[in-house]
Amino acid sequence: MQDIKINVEGLSVRTSGLSSAAHPELRASVADAALLGECEAFLRFVAAYVAQGARLRAEQTLAYGYWLTKFRPAGDGMLEVWEYTADATEFVPGADLTLGYWRDQHELCDRYGGEFTPPRPDKLVVISDGVLEGDAVQGVRYPSPENMSGWWITTDRYNGDVRSLKHEHLYHLTAARADLARYVALPFGFRFDLAHHEDVWFDPKTLG
Repeated sequence: MQDIKINVEGLSVRTSGLSSAAHPELRASVADAALLGECEAFLRFVAAYVAQGARLRAEQTLAYGYWLTKFRPAGDGMLEVWEYTADATEFVPGADLTLGYWRDQHELCDRYGGEFTPPRPDKLVVISDGVLEGDAVQGVRYPSPENMSGWWITTDRYNGDVRSLKHEHLYHLTAARADLARYVALPFGFRFDLAHHEDVWFDPKTLG
């Protein structure tokens, strides 16, 4: 396959060169111009995946970091990038949420020296009263069974009785608390405390 080019057209980014291998060209759009660089990097990632022999078909999904995208046919024969809404109820055109999560989570992991380790958004998180309501939180990520994200997030309303804790899908948490989405890609063993200011650290004792 010849070299694949990435072209920026306004707030859209598209590939050029995939058609030489009888593969539809790809296009992704953002509403926030600050995400154009992330959008270019995303399409380069997907184009490299195709260049290795993979083929993307209409309605195929692809996880990118924490979030899920889908490729849908556009009227001009291209495959257009759509993404899940924040509450994971439907796919909509564009990639702002996916790329915002990617950028913010990478920035935070890099800042605190944690390997970027995003859980799937359909994994479960343990929360106390007050988390979804917007209270200041403390979080810790434990090694956990496959269906769990590993995150336990509590507020000052938690009285220490584990029976009062609830399980939610992680996408419910990040939809209700967009301010917490940047933390969920921290790896197992990390803690954060937002009670007074942002405090993030690795606690080896949480690894058992």
